[in-house]
Amino acid sequence: MDNNAPLILLAAGGTGGHLFPAEALGVELIKRGLRVRLATDARALQYSGLFTRDNIDVVPSETVRGRSLVALVRTAYTLGYGTLVAARLVRRLKPAAVVGFGGYPTLPPLMAARLLGAPGIIHDANAVPGRANRFLSRRVNAIATSLPGVLDRDPDLAGKTVTVLPARSGSRSSTPGSEVAMALKRRERKRLARPSTALAS
Repeated sequence: MDNNAPLILLAAGGTGGHLFPAEALGVELIKRGLRVRLATDARALQYSGLFTRDNIDVVPSETVRGRSLVALVRTAYTLGYGTLVAARLVRRLKPAAVVGFGGYPTLPPLMAARLLGAPGIIHDANAVPGRANRFLSRRVNAIATSLPGVLDRDPDLAGKTVTVLPARSGSRSSTPGSEVAMALKRRERKRLARPSTALAS
């Protein structure tokens, strides 16, 4: 694989419902000549498949497990720390885009992408988006959903992308890959439009 190819950082919760769609998109992106890595929590290390210890970055995260003040403070602290870890990761990897597939482990990478100006995309396969994706929905460049009409419930999300649910195998251009391609094109246009800082001789 070309080590100079654009890198797409996938972010997903550490369970199969989040990881399998991320893996499907990863396979498609690799077919298109891109590099992929996965940002997630430690649970993902037990899964076999496209993602191994060599291309997984474990980022601290925490699920909201209660409404007590102690639980909320613990969750906020862990997610804040995870965002700092993810920011260092994004600075080091310089991904062309960060794509989230739901679950609280997606919050730190997508928030880091927003803070550092990297394109962010989320995909949600549910009729009602999860809490993490609802929080991120106004903080990303694009949203891909499997079911028509889901985004129409919120006027702020009108015009976002509708796509089918990525399958673990045999996935084609019906995955959020088109959104990634658009993000890459936008990034390249910004790079070309950036004024040169070279001094005239």
